Amino acid sequence: MSAWRFGPFVSALALAAGLAACGGGVSKSGYVSKADVACGPGNASLGAVAKPSNLPELATAAGTVATTVDAQAGALRAIKAPGDDKAAVADVIGALAEVAAPARALQDAAGKSDDAATARAINDLKAKADAASTRASTYGLAACAVGLKAPVATVFDGGKTVIKAAYVARADSLCTAANKKAEGLAAPTSLASFSRFLVAYIPIEEKLLNDIKALVAPPGDEATIADIVAAQDKVIANDKDTQAAAQKGSTAQVDKFDDLNTMLITQAHAKFDTYGLRNCGTLGNF
Repeated sequence: MSAWRFGPFVSALALAAGLAACGGGVSKSGYVSKADVACGPGNASLGAVAKPSNLPELATAAGTVATTVDAQAGALRAIKAPGDDKAAVADVIGALAEVAAPARALQDAAGKSDDAATARAINDLKAKADAASTRASTYGLAACAVGLKAPVATVFDGGKTVIKAAYVARADSLCTAANKKAEGLAAPTSLASFSRFLVAYIPIEEKLLNDIKALVAPPGDEATIADIVAAQDKVIANDKDTQAAAQKGSTAQVDKFDDLNTMLITQAHAKFDTYGLRNCGTLGNF
């Protein structure tokens, strides 16, 4: 067979190999190197963000995250992606870009001292940053989005501390006021007067718990707060059973519920105390 018949075919292979090498044609390792270099300056800025200790500092930190993320996403879009990985790279960039929205929402909410919106934005920011970090890391990036995780965790911890301080102060104030109302009730001296006491007492403790439920839970502590509330709900439910027994004149049932009440109150108080709410716990009347 003559050699000329292989000429065009060999040339085509050489051309394809050349395109693959240079740029039809960007290698994944080459893209990753360029991308991580491009994200380096932004990561340095984020790494310098201190843990916020108040809402203005939280707003400033969130603004830094938003600005940095926008810049990094823009830098990544300017780098040519490997042909076979265009969809994967676009997914990584998209996940990174999505971090900017909750960061701006947090900047706005903290700037307005809106605790509820601040807590939502903090949780959303962490979730978006974690998702972006996971996608970037899976693709092989070491700086882009991956470097966002630790600074956002710092912002999250600072925001949680700020919101918790406000939560504890407000809950403590509510409990102090409710304690005074309960202390103003006449002490029962008989089963009948005990029934009347509970008629006045239970609405006070119910309102207190509803007011506490209305407070903004610190980000990351939602389950802890729900556990505290559930424990106090059990106390109130038992108080209602005790009231019903007292109204029926059943001393035996009142004693039974009173024994259970001691255990339930001890459990609820321990949870309040652990969270820093002693005026709602062992120093309180509920």
